[in-house]
Amino acid sequence: MWVKSLLIAVALCATIASAQAAPQPFPGQWIMPVQDRGEARQRAVRPLPEVVDSLRAQHGGELINARLEDGERPIYVIRWRMPDGQVRDFRVDARR
Repeated sequence: MWVKSLLIAVALCATIASAQAAPQPFPGQWIMPVQDRGEARQRAVRPLPEVVDSLRAQHGGELINARLEDGERPIYVIRWRMPDGQVRDFRVDARR
């Protein structure tokens, strides 16, 4: 019985360790997955790093988090920390 419990505990620890080791492009961000869209639709959406670079060049500051709202006109909803510490939300057209 204790062997079974030990094996379950080891498997659980290994699963947690591998999930924590996965790299994230922007820590703390949440993005809706793009893989379930058609390939032509994927090409029509600007990559998030491109949008982030544009905002950083215009306003300074840093990304807090972002999500993609898909629809007829996909948009990124981006929460941004300005250089003076204020937090602003931007709605950016995600089309190329």
